[in-house]
Amino acid sequence: MHTINFEAKTGSGDVEVKVTMSFKADKYSSWSENIEMVTYNGMDIMGLMTDEQFADLEAKGVLAIETQRHWEIVNYEP
Repeated sequence: MHTINFEAKTGSGDVEVKVTMSFKADKYSSWSENIEMVTYNGMDIMGLMTDEQFADLEAKGVLAIETQRHWEIVNYEP
């Protein structure tokens, strides 16, 4: 199991939150992406988010995972 932490904006006021997402991966792809925690000013706000906000953060998380995996491939040093 792997984790990634990223910052994203969500909500009508584009509030910046910190997201922790877990996922499984091999050298070809990732799967089972799951948001573990969303915090705003250090407070967990997972229970306060709408379904749309949660889906938006999931999409941003998948993009963050793909970006990180691409960076690791490009910068790989054996």
